[in-house]
Amino acid sequence: MIPGAPVIEPVRAEAPLVTRLKRFVRRPALASLLDQAVVSGFGFVSGIATARLVGIEEFGLFVLILIVTAFAQGLHNALVTAPMMTLAARGRRAASTYDATVLAAAFLVSLVAAAGVALALVAVFALRHHAVETGVVIAGAALTVAQNMQLTVRRTLFARGRGLVAVAMDSVRAIAFPLALAAAWSSGMVLDAALVTALLAGTAFVTALPLAYGIWRAPRRGLRLNPVASRHWGIGRWMFPLVFVTFGQEQMAWIVAGIVLGDEAIGGLRAAQYLVGFVIILLTATENILPTAAAHAHETGGDRGLRDYLEKATLTLGPLVGLFLLAIAIPAGTWLNLVFGPAFEAYAASVRILAVAVACIFLRDMVTQYFRATHDTGPVFQAFVVSLVVSLVIMYPLIAHDGITGAALVITIGHAVSAAHLILTMRRRLARGA
Repeated sequence: MIPGAPVIEPVRAEAPLVTRLKRFVRRPALASLLDQAVVSGFGFVSGIATARLVGIEEFGLFVLILIVTAFAQGLHNALVTAPMMTLAARGRRAASTYDATVLAAAFLVSLVAAAGVALALVAVFALRHHAVETGVVIAGAALTVAQNMQLTVRRTLFARGRGLVAVAMDSVRAIAFPLALAAAWSSGMVLDAALVTALLAGTAFVTALPLAYGIWRAPRRGLRLNPVASRHWGIGRWMFPLVFVTFGQEQMAWIVAGIVLGDEAIGGLRAAQYLVGFVIILLTATENILPTAAAHAHETGGDRGLRDYLEKATLTLGPLVGLFLLAIAIPAGTWLNLVFGPAFEAYAASVRILAVAVACIFLRDMVTQYFRATHDTGPVFQAFVVSLVVSLVIMYPLIAHDGITGAALVITIGHAVSAAHLILTMRRRLARGA
């Protein structure tokens, strides 16, 4: 050794397995799947826990609150988060300014949505000729603001490549809610719909607020509300009324089926929907990645680049979706018996029909990314209007003639019509472009 020379420590080569594991963990797709599993699992488990703790009557009121707030969140997604996931691929130099502007706009939109939810809940009490429960109204409004803001923070994190932080945020909430529920129960508080809703809102606020503050305080220029609102409306102007169409179509099918067939049949159809819902989780998880990636592909490669990306994504995800659906549909009776009990095994046919519906949803979602990336969402709205009209025409005859199988067919045909309409529209656009 040369005297006075610095001692050089030997470099330890990292094991290839460790390197591959790190790359795998950092993949956006994995973070998206983990996050969707946490969010969906949290919703499922928290619903069961609430039903057991508050009783059937209060649980019914709780479900009503969730339906109204879910509708408000759908509108928020159409105006704020869905356009953001497309626009986030552009203007990365001004990302902090854009993110802060979206956050401010999301808060303003959430306040308006909260007022709408409060009015809707008051109207429900009035239609039932019941006294307005102020706690329920306030808790529903608070949950609207909290969950809309948490959704905005989650999507912002994914758009900026920080998906694992979003997973951590949602995981903390999934842990905090049952702890808060247990603390309320052990302290002797009366567990009802209002309290559970308030705890949901509180845990969403507590977990999202620190990250929202970090987004807000990042170095940036002044807010640009008007330009951002204009660009978002260019994408969301058709997605906004689409929420009304899809919400109305789904609720109408359940209402008609409930009137004609009764509660037992609806329970069987709901169980069938739960089974295929595992695949829906996979499709929902892609919403954290596909819109931004598709917009980037269009920005860098034009229509050809966008088409190539969507074809590759479809061929990658399609076999996985198909395998999952086959694994659920073929032994559907066994799954129903195992998960829900012997009484549900008779509804295996509905599972198989709804599996076809999920396949149609997958194809429609992939084509929808084309229209979102090109900022032309009008055809998406038109496709759902066509499917709504078809569903309304065939709804009562099919349900009256084929019972619960007919109800499953109505749902599947509606998704198939909207998917086919969008695919044909895209093919015509590409043919004209060629």
